Amino acid sequence: MTSIKSAKEILSSLRKEPFSIETDEKLANHRIVQLAKSGTLPLKVVETVLCEQYHIIGADTRSMEHLVSRFQSNDVIREYFQYFYEGEKIAHGKLLAMAKAMKLSYSDLESYEPQAKAQGYPSYLCRLAHYGEAPQIAAAIAVNFPAFGQMCLALEDALKKNYNMKEEEVAFLRFFGGGDLDKGALKVIEASNAKIEYKDIRRAVRLLQAYEVMFWDSVYESCT
Repeated sequence: MTSIKSAKEILSSLRKEPFSIETDEKLANHRIVQLAKSGTLPLKVVETVLCEQYHIIGADTRSMEHLVSRFQSNDVIREYFQYFYEGEKIAHGKLLAMAKAMKLSYSDLESYEPQAKAQGYPSYLCRLAHYGEAPQIAAAIAVNFPAFGQMCLALEDALKKNYNMKEEEVAFLRFFGGGDLDKGALKVIEASNAKIEYKDIRRAVRLLQAYEVMFWDSVYESCT
């Protein structure tokens, strides 16, 4: 990969970008988090999160499957996306379990009509999967997943404390709350032969972060 920055410098620089700092601040202070912590969040919001995520996971699973095939000849990159492909399948099962705990049937999830703004994230990820380069995608995942994970953990904690939900019932949310993705992302960036500049990686990360915020905003706005 042609770049004036090392792989570590790329991830470090991305996290210092104004858009990354702004994304973290927006999500940490999001109305969904505030209301959940106070015990005043309508459960309809959580149901909507699950319904939207049901469709997102379906799309992201196919995107990851495509990436595994696309980078079949590069063991490091293929294995990285294989990890996320398998993770999406695990997340699907955990989502179904949480939906059941909230009295949402499989039919409810299937018949739910996704919102355009909420589905911007998987649509852009699909675009990256087909036309982006591996360093863009790996960097975007490494920077974005912790932001998504913190939202999930905050929601999980509030549902257990204020809504009497059990540990196993919110395992879907906890699933996204841990793990260091930098090690794998660094390997992908270093293993890629793509000639791509930092500004192109930055753009992919910035847009994915924006779609992350758009997801939560859309869910909240649709329920209020």
